[in-house]
Amino acid sequence: MIGDKTRISVNARAGRLVKALCDDAPELRVGMSGGRLGELLVDAGAKCPGGVAAGLRIAAICLGGLGEVRLISDAALPRWPWTITVRTSNPVIACLASQYAGWSLSHSEGPDKFFALASGPARALARKEKLFDDLGYADHSAHAVLVLESSRPPPEPVVEKVARDCGITAECLSIIYAPTQSLAGSV
Repeated sequence: MIGDKTRISVNARAGRLVKALCDDAPELRVGMSGGRLGELLVDAGAKCPGGVAAGLRIAAICLGGLGEVRLISDAALPRWPWTITVRTSNPVIACLASQYAGWSLSHSEGPDKFFALASGPARALARKEKLFDDLGYADHSAHAVLVLESSRPPPEPVVEKVARDCGITAECLSIIYAPTQSLAGSV
């Protein structure tokens, strides 16, 4: 059926964008590493500088590949001459089922104490938020992409939880993280 929202996989679409982000890592000033459980970790503003271009790409990833994100000049605010524009033909899936930072992740034991808000298409696999009961959308994908508002990668227990909740192995999980005060995070 054309337009059937259950056939759109925001994780599959975002996965292609993550690959392009990684291919362009030096240009975008992001770092990639493998986590202890085999997950892909992308630092977009913690220890790596990242930047506005990386932030634009990450915003498109958050939208599950269903939107265009652009930086344009704007004279509305004299001290801030730029604005971000977002366009999508699928706002409910792109914004509510994917981009919205609605998944709170934490681990509160020992030196690994961690808290981050998570956005991105992995949310549509885990469906942990009440919001998904109303959306009528569920993703089906063997891979998941998550974006964290964080200055460090998540500890192993959080990675295990995300993978388990998404119904995948950690090796099939990509996690992008950037603090909100970084250039990429502010985009």
